[in-house]
Amino acid sequence: MVLTNQTTYDKVNKIWCGKKTQSRFGPESSVGSVIYESLQKDPDHIAQICYPSDKKYTNKDILTLSIRVAQHLERLKLKQTEVIGICAGNSDFLAPLVFGCMFRGLTISTLDPSFDKDGIKHIYSITKPKIMFCDGSAYQKVKESFAECGLTSKIVTVRDHIEGVPSLDRFLNETGNENDFKCVELEDGYDQTAVIICSSGTTGLPKGVCESHASILNTLKLPPSGSILSFSSIYWISGIFALITGTIENMTRVISYQSYNAEDALEIIKRYNIELFLGPPNQLALMLASPKFDKDYLASVKLYFMLGSPLPFQLVGKLKSYIPDASIYVGYGMSETCGGIAGGIAVSKRNCGQLFDNIEIKIIDENGRHEGELVVGEICARTQYKWSGYYGNPQATSEIYDSERWVHTGDLGYVDNGCVFVVDRKKDILKYNNFHFFPNEIENVIMGLPDVVEVCVCGIPDVVTNNLPAAAVVKTANSTLTEEQVYKHVTVLAHYKHLRGGVYFVEQLPKTISGKVLRRKVTELCTELYRAKNPSAENDF
Repeated sequence: MVLTNQTTYDKVNKIWCGKKTQSRFGPESSVGSVIYESLQKDPDHIAQICYPSDKKYTNKDILTLSIRVAQHLERLKLKQTEVIGICAGNSDFLAPLVFGCMFRGLTISTLDPSFDKDGIKHIYSITKPKIMFCDGSAYQKVKESFAECGLTSKIVTVRDHIEGVPSLDRFLNETGNENDFKCVELEDGYDQTAVIICSSGTTGLPKGVCESHASILNTLKLPPSGSILSFSSIYWISGIFALITGTIENMTRVISYQSYNAEDALEIIKRYNIELFLGPPNQLALMLASPKFDKDYLASVKLYFMLGSPLPFQLVGKLKSYIPDASIYVGYGMSETCGGIAGGIAVSKRNCGQLFDNIEIKIIDENGRHEGELVVGEICARTQYKWSGYYGNPQATSEIYDSERWVHTGDLGYVDNGCVFVVDRKKDILKYNNFHFFPNEIENVIMGLPDVVEVCVCGIPDVVTNNLPAAAVVKTANSTLTEEQVYKHVTVLAHYKHLRGGVYFVEQLPKTISGKVLRRKVTELCTELYRAKNPSAENDF
């Protein structure tokens, strides 16, 4: 059930190419029309199982509900150029909501409900959704953030409904003409934006990445499988991946109402005989470390599809020590390329496999010159479809997307025998549990404390969580400021920005001659101090 890729190398131009293939879908196809046809083919197939409720929905159920959503949206006379906001976790009717929007050719702008108010405000002040669908748990944050940025959009709850607030239920009501429905044709064709997802980019706050119908249909691919489990919300490209591709390939998608925890994951895999597990490496690491773990829980899994963060190669050995014939597939990509650049069975550290079909890459040095094999440089990728850039941000688009349609990934890497090896990031963006965070944002909050002179935030490498946010702080002489006070002060931010790596008071920060803080040196210092306090912590980065 493994995807097989093949890379060729143009030695003259120093460009690597994936296999050239033709699209399965016609040029007039939209994501909505393909989903519609897929759901029609096998109406009795179980499309979705919900945990822990054990509710099951067939393709026919999902199709009918999606049509109703589309028909109720049609009555609102929304234009295809208008955006629908969705800030919701996985639940019974998220798929019909997404598919209903797709059937109408509407663009969705997605966020995870754990985002803090400032994050919600930032993204939706850019995409300006005409209607906002959110979980009840996020309603107050959404309401306040919209008020602060002057948005008057109607807010509708997806689940955990609130009295007096419109709910998704009204969009699921029978219309009486479900059998007469047809998907709309895309006004701007194949390249029209279907989804706007978040990317932290290379600098500053998150940006809205436009994903076209063409790129979603032809870039997101999964190996054939009977059942798939992914805890990702549709904030992540992997969540879109599991929802849309899983449906098109007629898989049974198993979803959890809760965010990831290892015990639930093990229970779901065993109960529903999951064949394909899709998620970041830390989720597998947590399962193997769980007190509940027994190899029998994972007996049904044929492939672990790891993406979203670097794979600690020791994780492969650990899994194989329990299940010798286990297969881990590692995928490398970014939102700006609609996820996929390269992938393959994990065979060595930092090896991301060969290029996906119709992908080209080049490796460039600091001056933009092409490098050959085994030379480290910035990875640039080009897909066969035009990218529309960052929504409402042409300047940021021009900084990453050049005139020859190359996306400058910001990743350092090299190619060896057709396989892509990713070495490091050019910029400072970090991840905790696959949520991006910028050190500067946390630093600004800490600098709000009266006794803080200087601060540098870094990420301590961690096998399970990617990076543990940590802070090195210079405080005024005779200050009574404590580590606990700094830690608590930062908890005003979203949970993934909390200083789980610790707070460390230092006399001075390491700097260059010109006075710039050396974040790499701060990371080394904080990591050493963290390891001293936590000698059992694993590190494979």
